[in-house]
Amino acid sequence: MVRSRYIGGLMVLGSLLLVACGAGSGAADASGGEENESQARGSEDLRIVTLLPRDAIPAIDNPRFLNAEQADLEYDPDELVLGVDINGETRAYSVPLLSGHEIVNDTVGGAKIAVTW
Repeated sequence: MVRSRYIGGLMVLGSLLLVACGAGSGAADASGGEENESQARGSEDLRIVTLLPRDAIPAIDNPRFLNAEQADLEYDPDELVLGVDINGETRAYSVPLLSGHEIVNDTVGGAKIAVTW
């Protein structure tokens, strides 16, 4: 039996948006250390900054799974997994593996799902 911790749910979604301030550096101005006018008004311009180009992290489209006995040998007992159980079919997705791929497209219990991290 796999002894990994279980984080359940039909679909687990995680996302990260990086937002940077485009309204200036916040440095003191020449008039005596006051914030610049944009920041003083609270009207900062925010923009999304992308670090990787589109599709730079490959999804796993045809995941392969270990049986419970193999998984006990392969994974640390404290390794986090995302668990899914649909119509009696169960899957466990390794969080460290998902950290490198971020998306697994799979079919569980006859339902197409996307597991994201």
